[in-house]
Amino acid sequence: MSEQMNCPKCNQPCHREEADVGVGIIYGPWGCSCGWSESEEYDLSGGRDPIDEKGGYLDQYGVYYPPGNFVAIAMRSARK
Repeated sequence: MSEQMNCPKCNQPCHREEADVGVGIIYGPWGCSCGWSESEEYDLSGGRDPIDEKGGYLDQYGVYYPPGNFVAIAMRSARK
């Protein structure tokens, strides 16, 4: 059974990315749809802009999409 966590800001269920690297699983930080992340570097809950000055996109789950990535392009387009 996998771990579960509720957000300390809004009490909704949190999620996190994971990758099986063959000898174990690497987990990203817990994140919530409200923008909270257990990692200060990825926490967007205080109104931090997820689109950086270069045009890349950051999410609360510990993923950074560089400016040319289709996710970053889509997020910039959605903002317009």
